[in-house]
Amino acid sequence: MKLPNHATVTAFEQPSIWSWLVVFVCGFLTICIISPVVSICLWLLGKGAVAVKVPIPPALLDVPLLFVVRVILALATVFGVLIATLMVVELARRKRREMRIPGHHPIIGDFTHLPHFKTWHANPVLPTGRSVTLNGYGSDPSDTQSTLWQLFVARYDALSTATTAALLALPHPLQEASSITLIPHGINLTSDGRLHVRYHFTATPEAFWNSEVEEPIPVAVFSPKLELEKTEWITPQG
Repeated sequence: MKLPNHATVTAFEQPSIWSWLVVFVCGFLTICIISPVVSICLWLLGKGAVAVKVPIPPALLDVPLLFVVRVILALATVFGVLIATLMVVELARRKRREMRIPGHHPIIGDFTHLPHFKTWHANPVLPTGRSVTLNGYGSDPSDTQSTLWQLFVARYDALSTATTAALLALPHPLQEASSITLIPHGINLTSDGRLHVRYHFTATPEAFWNSEVEEPIPVAVFSPKLELEKTEWITPQG
């Protein structure tokens, strides 16, 4: 059975009584269509078994039609209720997962809160004029997080110089390149008060990285006082 396009699209947009009914009807009719076919096939197999003198209880071949209809309707109802309920539960879970709540912070600017993950995400601008993805835990930027971000921006040049020197100290995966530029791509304000910076890089020559392995990811970790604790080149796992 093919439902009208507008019905199917609306049914699967969000959990509702209408969406539940649409899926229930689909599940109910599926069993109503399949069960008679299965019943007829079983009946024919039984008749064939009798013809070749295979012992079969006569009661199995003389089941009242009304009883068969009742069983089919009961199975169809149970299946329809089950699949419709599971669908609504899954849609509700996805809705919660995809929920985005916009907000604004006087220091960090516009951000988006993801209640399902208990995190917020923003795209503030660095002193270089480039925007960066900034992530943190909580429903909005806390005072501690915003203070740490302010200090990072204020000391950006010095911190970038120290990070670049540490990441490009030999040996490193790009040591054969003639020049390398590191560009902050994502910053995480962790639950323990640290600041993690993930970089993109550009190398000269441009086609320098031609390995079958994915490009390594330069990462720096700063303490809550913005002391450089660790730098490393992470190789993505395939």
